[in-house]
Amino acid sequence: MSSKNSPENGGSGEIVPAGVLLVSLIFGGYIVWNRPFGGSTGCVWWIFLAASVLGLLYVGWGFRVVTKQSGVFAAVNWLFNDSHNDKSRSSPLNNTTEKTPPPPESLKNELYFQRADRRCEWCEERVDSPDVHHIMPRSEGGPNMPKNLIVLCPNCHRKADSGTISRSKLKYRVNEQLADLEV
Repeated sequence: MSSKNSPENGGSGEIVPAGVLLVSLIFGGYIVWNRPFGGSTGCVWWIFLAASVLGLLYVGWGFRVVTKQSGVFAAVNWLFNDSHNDKSRSSPLNNTTEKTPPPPESLKNELYFQRADRRCEWCEERVDSPDVHHIMPRSEGGPNMPKNLIVLCPNCHRKADSGTISRSKLKYRVNEQLADLEV
């Protein structure tokens, strides 16, 4: 007769750590309650303590085994490993893109007054405080050229920064604007 936790019944065939803890606590409670050693409570408390500690150690060991098998340790090591996210250690050869400086005010004004006609180029609402957005971000080497810049209202700028408005849609809108200016 096979047990419920046997490999042929879909179990792992190993003892469940929580079960060991429960059995240890029940056994320790039985010892304390019934005093089988002639009423000597000092001995009983040490046995109860030892059984409980062993149960807790086994639960800890079981948790460690489960987390190793599930890949939690690998994920934690990757997250806290300094070698993949420490930019101060990276060599200049690995980091080929340089951050582009912000666009000059003259370029911003040219885009705002001439190309956008004081409107958001996405929602076409009149805007008094425009934001000039880089379609390809400056951190990725996006240039300060009219083809890479779009005038947006603050609301649309937030959407563009969060990715709600995709880069390809922004690029298409700028190309439309540039084509209209050429005609």
